[in-house]
Amino acid sequence: MLVSKQLLQRRRLLFSIVVFLTGIAAIFIIACLQFYKEPIRSDGLGYYFYLPAFFIHNDIGLQTLAAERFGGYIPPVAGATTYAATGQYLIKYPMGVALLMTPFFLIACLIALVTGAAIDGFSFPFQYAAAVSGLFYAAAGLSILWSVLQKHFKQNTIILVLSGLLFSTNLFHYATYDSLFSHAYSFFLFSAFLYFVERVYSQYSARNLMATGAVAGLILVTRPTNGLWLIMGLLYGVTSFQALRDRCSAWKHQIKDGLLALLPMLGIISLQVLYWKTITGKLVVYSYPDEGFNFLKPEILNVLFSVRKGLFFWSPLLLTIIPGMFYIRKRAPEYFVPALVFLALNTYVISSWWYWSYGASFGSRAFLESLPIFAIALCALYEGIKTVNGKRAMRATIFCCALLSTWLMAKYWTHVIPYDNTTWSHFVDTFWTLSE
Repeated sequence: MLVSKQLLQRRRLLFSIVVFLTGIAAIFIIACLQFYKEPIRSDGLGYYFYLPAFFIHNDIGLQTLAAERFGGYIPPVAGATTYAATGQYLIKYPMGVALLMTPFFLIACLIALVTGAAIDGFSFPFQYAAAVSGLFYAAAGLSILWSVLQKHFKQNTIILVLSGLLFSTNLFHYATYDSLFSHAYSFFLFSAFLYFVERVYSQYSARNLMATGAVAGLILVTRPTNGLWLIMGLLYGVTSFQALRDRCSAWKHQIKDGLLALLPMLGIISLQVLYWKTITGKLVVYSYPDEGFNFLKPEILNVLFSVRKGLFFWSPLLLTIIPGMFYIRKRAPEYFVPALVFLALNTYVISSWWYWSYGASFGSRAFLESLPIFAIALCALYEGIKTVNGKRAMRATIFCCALLSTWLMAKYWTHVIPYDNTTWSHFVDTFWTLSE
């Protein structure tokens, strides 16, 4: 049994290394072919600003950074605007990505010091340390998700599903081309949260509770709407109304234990609150003043099916969630209720955002971090299929979807597919075109 466990760990590690090296090769190709000017750009700037502002300029208000990097004025696309009451720049993006990226930023400082590169936060070592950071967390997320899946499914199933989802969705894109966006980091955190939730319920300990709380805090300060993912912990293992009543009763008698999870979560959130207080003088700030939700008019059909950014249009393999949920109920029942509740609420919230296409993106980026649920569903579906021909058809479907998504991703990298507003006629007319 010990040898078998060691073999599983080696294969999981090998899978993660292969994913990481493949991503490194992709980042190298992107740089050599100049698909973009530099990795730290667009939304990534806003997530990244915290690091050079704090570690290099000692000016979290970004005034020094604005003067030295941007000619005195930070462009709006970077996601930082002047807060009128204090005159300091307020970064609209929360700091979770920056917290996770910190080790890579410090390594870049060391490399810059040794090589003589500028220690300004934007020279070559910083650009590519930041790019590799997102890739690292995507690979780590897959490795952790493997650990979650192996408790329920066979190893060959896991390899097939994780490889398929990596290339049949926009995960590889956000691990490489747009690796400074929050999604690869959130995917890692979602996977880690499931891992620790399972451990809390199977190996109850203070350590597991605190780790779960810390991950929950990072989820909230990386992308606040992703707080819905905490439902997966609250409802894990709830399979009936009686189980729900029992869970609520257990919570009442374990308030002290709950504090072990709550304290690290609040500790991490307090860092964001401290930042808001420093910049604005207020403890809580809504940093998206001209943006919000249209809860009465959710664009559910567009978000799921449109050619512009529809989840299932750009990643058709994810349609397996529909039959997959049936098999989850049979093969991993502890996930059925929380997954159903989360998917419904998350789709509604995503569809209610004022800019439902979420701007420049390959496919529907708002769903990327939810891939752990799709992985569970796809594993359950594959193992639920009993016939040899059925499994062959499933493998062929995964392979074809991976080819399609990779082709579309390459077209996005070469700008044949626009950042937004793709139309059906443009999609069809340029389908076999790879360069502008």
